[in-house]
Amino acid sequence: MKTSKNNKSPLILFWFVPSISQIKVYKDNCNLLQKASSNLNPVQVVKTNNETLTFKKIVLESERFYGLKKIKGEIKKMILNVDAIKTVVLL
Repeated sequence: MKTSKNNKSPLILFWFVPSISQIKVYKDNCNLLQKASSNLNPVQVVKTNNETLTFKKIVLESERFYGLKKIKGEIKKMILNVDAIKTVVLL
C-alpha cells in the first residue's frame, strides 16, 4: 500500500512568509504617513516603480492619505496608494 503525504504545508509556508513581510511594510508606511500628516512635515515618497515624489505635506481624509504638491502655482492633491509605496522619508 502506498501512503500519501500531505505536501501542502511547504506551499503554505512559502506563501505565508512573504505575506507577513508585506504586512509589516504596509504598517510601517501607514505609521510614517500618519506621523507626517500629524506633524505637517514635507515628505519624500519612493514608489515601488522607483518613482520619487516630494510633497509639501500629507493629509488624511476619509481614511485615505493624500499628498499636497505645488504644481504651476497651485496646490494639487494626489491620492497615495499605500500598497504602491516602497519607502517614506520625512524631510
